[in-house]
Amino acid sequence: MIDVAKIKIKAGDGGNGRVSFFTARGITKGGPDGGDGGNGGSVYFVADNNLSTLIDFRSKEIYKAKNGENGGKKNMTGASGGDLLVKVPVGTLVYEVAGVEETLIGDMVENGQKILVAQSGVGGKGNVRFKGSTNQTPMQYIPGTSGEEKDIKLEIKLIADVGLVGAPNAGKSTLLNRLTNANAKVAGYPFTTLAPNLGICRFKNGHVAVLADIPGLIEGASRGKGLGDDFLRHIERTRLLVQLIDPLDGAGEDVMQNALKGYEMIRSELRDYGHGLDGKEAIVAINKIDVTEVKEALVKIVKEFKEKGVNVLGISAVSGEGVENLLQKISDELDKIPQRPSFEIKKVVKKYNIENLPNKRVVFNKDKIKTLEKRL
Repeated sequence: MIDVAKIKIKAGDGGNGRVSFFTARGITKGGPDGGDGGNGGSVYFVADNNLSTLIDFRSKEIYKAKNGENGGKKNMTGASGGDLLVKVPVGTLVYEVAGVEETLIGDMVENGQKILVAQSGVGGKGNVRFKGSTNQTPMQYIPGTSGEEKDIKLEIKLIADVGLVGAPNAGKSTLLNRLTNANAKVAGYPFTTLAPNLGICRFKNGHVAVLADIPGLIEGASRGKGLGDDFLRHIERTRLLVQLIDPLDGAGEDVMQNALKGYEMIRSELRDYGHGLDGKEAIVAINKIDVTEVKEALVKIVKEFKEKGVNVLGISAVSGEGVENLLQKISDELDKIPQRPSFEIKKVVKKYNIENLPNKRVVFNKDKIKTLEKRL
């Protein structure tokens, strides 16, 4: 899954104003008739739920809107450049990059949402604008301004209500398939899930929720080990986490110690990753209670976790035992948690220097002055 991309965008420049004078048979000194330049095209991002990755941005890294055309004779305004609409997946964050600084300028959370990313240049003014009683043959014009040019970083963070987290082969994909209509790949080896999976869960009260299953976490995932670090970003939007514990995942230790160790590993990785994951509401579920040694130790595991201030549920993602209780718990918790807040959008304050000052100066067209001096 390609979920991060960097591109360059360039809005269209405004067309230049024109210096010209009316000419016709028998008229030797016609008045000014130079038209204005057309506006350039702006660049917009549009959220599209038919897209799921940023793979298209790997093959094309520069996006340019069309420039406005220059003004014409007979006071004709140049054609404006068309706006450029760039489609991105729903859930995409848009950052403006300046050096090492990244500023979030857009959060694409709804299908069809449209945001302006690069403003077009404004068309310049032709010499007809400078005509006056004391300036009957104006040689001045105003050029079009440049369209904005930016470095942009795109990052997908899936929009889901519940995130399933746990070690590789803990049963997250199996649980996702049981709770939703997803058809995530399931196999008896670690790292079966190589990209996040989404599914729609329907509760008895008629409410629905989106569940996300991300690749398994291993110790050190927050520092880039395994696949966890690449995909932890996808549960930043979630309102609730389900921490799935596999008590059979251990090196010869009993199921009690495995369960505690698995829980501490998940909590440690979420804490080290940051971005508020450690503070999210969470349900802890002990999986694989269909296995005899887990079932026999479940009461002991529940008691040990409770002494640490953690309530746990026992489930089997394979047989479905305890899943209805988990589903009800998820529904109850979501009813208490506010809807997902959007990420904080910041307005970029443009800094001007002598090179990029807005172009407002009047220009004298020297070449046309020489030509018209001969005519006049």
